[in-house]
Amino acid sequence: MAAERLYYTSAQLDSDATVEDIQLVSSDERGQLWQVSLNRSAFYPTGGGQPFDTGVLIATARSGALLEVPVERVEEDERGEVWHYVRKPLLEGAEVQGRVDSARRVDHEQQHSGQHLLSAMFLRELGAPTVSFHLGAESATIDLGVKERPSDEDLARVEEAANRVIAEGRPLTVHWVQPEYAEEMVRRGDLRKLPEREGPIRVVQMQGIEFNACGGTHVNNTGAIGGVVIRRVEKVKQGWRVEFCCGLRAIRAARRDYHLLDGIARTLSVGTKDVPARVAALLEEKKAAAKELKKLKALLPPEA
Repeated sequence: MAAERLYYTSAQLDSDATVEDIQLVSSDERGQLWQVSLNRSAFYPTGGGQPFDTGVLIATARSGALLEVPVERVEEDERGEVWHYVRKPLLEGAEVQGRVDSARRVDHEQQHSGQHLLSAMFLRELGAPTVSFHLGAESATIDLGVKERPSDEDLARVEEAANRVIAEGRPLTVHWVQPEYAEEMVRRGDLRKLPEREGPIRVVQMQGIEFNACGGTHVNNTGAIGGVVIRRVEKVKQGWRVEFCCGLRAIRAARRDYHLLDGIARTLSVGTKDVPARVAALLEEKKAAAKELKKLKALLPPEA
């Protein structure tokens, strides 16, 4: 049987489990790679645009010593089994404790919940639907299914609307609904689409904002998203890609941007707010110098 997925219903990061199966995957310069299945797991596998959790599996050796085995990645196979990839083998039937990396999990929860909120605000404010989502190591992106680029004013309005909802601390709750009821929710317009799966469907509700059929991890209320910042927009094949970051990522990005801007300002001996004008002036000076150089070269006698 597939593992009980604790992240579906609980925010717990530590869990006791039993090793159900272990298989050797490969051997390389780093050693052997094994995949381990458990009877229950809090580790989220890659899926739905969200990366996997990492952490450790802790077992007790016959000597009584604790063996900590890092979990490098987590994946789900076509049968719905969750596999934890490790570099040390564990015995089938062994009792282990799984411990998810809390910092990575919280970061992913903030970005994923922030994506739900940002997508809802783009739809509400601009009528722009989200057609895909990707959560990367530094930032996250959503692709909007629209032909025209959202204006800077539109982006600011969406960003501010999302941050107002964050400040309200609206709860996020999980509901399991039967497919027939989920289809009725689609017909009513409460859900935009359903996943291709059998059995009950997990619906994440952001109070007063949206319902979303989603199997990912989320914060308990919008306040825990910690803020959302839209970073940039670029054209892609299916519309416009919006890069954003939430929570601690947004703070780190703002700090990094300021240090970069401050360094440029110091180099140019101007204040940070004067950097754009100073750079523009330098570019104009460069163009003028290039023109003058071209004139001077024209006055030189031809080479022998």
